[in-house]
Amino acid sequence: MSSYSTMKRSLELEVISAEGLKVDRKPLKKKTYSVVSIDEQYWESKLDDLGGSCPVWKKKFDIEMPINGSVRFITVEVRYRTSNGAEKLVGHAKIPVTDFMGGFAPQGHLNFLSYRLRDDYGDKCGIINVSIMVKPDGSYNDHKSILPLPSSSYAACSSQAAAATNTQMWRQRTSMASTAGYGGGRVVTGVPVWCAYQRRS
Repeated sequence: MSSYSTMKRSLELEVISAEGLKVDRKPLKKKTYSVVSIDEQYWESKLDDLGGSCPVWKKKFDIEMPINGSVRFITVEVRYRTSNGAEKLVGHAKIPVTDFMGGFAPQGHLNFLSYRLRDDYGDKCGIINVSIMVKPDGSYNDHKSILPLPSSSYAACSSQAAAATNTQMWRQRTSMASTAGYGGGRVVTGVPVWCAYQRRS
């Protein structure tokens, strides 16, 4: 049996799309790609073929994440390449692990989440839409792992997520991170909205 320090949980993380991407406060027209990172590991999507400020990637990543407390956030970035091949950051967001693990969300539950992107100066530069599922393990049948999600937690993350769920339910996230004293180079943790619903069979 693995020790607690080496225990991991398997995740299925899909970077679905982004909306309202801006660079220098102007709508982005270039082709973009997304990068997911945990500590020193990272995963990249392909370039969005159409380009523009509302790219769609629908890229799924199978991720092994330590659950010994060393990982508190998953970082998602949106980047683009210039004509000379240089990579430029559009914006990034940090996803708290507590947004999709623990609480009322059971293993095998598909969480749809939207996060505000910010650039290196802290300016808002778009929204990233993702889905995350903690894959069931041997403890899935434990009664603590299958508590139902309260109905008040259901909501659409963004305009694209709302279309995907065939609903217009919107809910402002109540536990937004404070941005007081925000300085360049820092990443704001927190998102405008949160939602979760079970994957359709």
